[in-house]
Amino acid sequence: MIATLPRLHAVTDDRVVGAGGVVERASAMAAAAGGALAVHVRTRLLDGRSLLDLALRLREVAAPHGSWLVVNDRADVARAAHAQAVISGRGGLAVRDVRRVAPDLAVGRSVHDAAEARAAETEGADFLVAGPVFATASHPGAAPAGPALLEAAGSGGRQVIAIGGMTPSNAGSIVAAGAWGVAAIRALWDAADPAGAARAFLAVLPAAATIALLVNGESRAVAAGTTLSGLLDELGLDPRAVVVEHNRRIVRRDALTATRLTEGDAVELVHFVGGG
Repeated sequence: MIATLPRLHAVTDDRVVGAGGVVERASAMAAAAGGALAVHVRTRLLDGRSLLDLALRLREVAAPHGSWLVVNDRADVARAAHAQAVISGRGGLAVRDVRRVAPDLAVGRSVHDAAEARAAETEGADFLVAGPVFATASHPGAAPAGPALLEAAGSGGRQVIAIGGMTPSNAGSIVAAGAWGVAAIRALWDAADPAGAARAFLAVLPAAATIALLVNGESRAVAAGTTLSGLLDELGLDPRAVVVEHNRRIVRRDALTATRLTEGDAVELVHFVGGG
């Protein structure tokens, strides 16, 4: 189980990306939802360079609030953008192959029925995105699987993010049916007030246990139990290239995993580069 996997996932598609304003809307949602939000880059409109540029800009607005960046289908772009996770869909790379390209990222699998869920678990996926649960305009030809899919997808112990027709009015019942969280497209990206839409979802989703820190003088919320090593992972930082000061004491690299953060801790991170 991924302790910090966000409960709310804002997933783009070709229509959302083509309409523009993605970075601005993501910034508003991240400011409202913080570490409870994951922003997914999912589109076939952009070539590799343009996709990476979009991912980097989304990372820039998401990271200060603790929100995740997730890239769909492009493990290379996910790694280059310092995303927290990559999603492999139907016909995409196997989990083991994703990990060859992006070994430090969480790997999610998009599943549509019980058989795909079992296959994803066998492959070793870290979490599942299951749907469509309800009818959705994003997949007009797909028959909704209903909440039964969530039970099937979660039977192997993986966290499940439900997608397909998700709204604040049905999100609570979907979590009660076994989902860890929900993913939405139109209910978030098409909202006149994206930040308000994110808050409406969070009002009916379980609140993550978080603690407040100061990281280089800026407030940041992380999941309770996060270690210094986990914090560096969230920030996309290589522990070999940063000096970590925890409450005014330098922490050795071999102690990062054992040092758990607590409420009010102050962390200073100093990057360094080698010379020649």
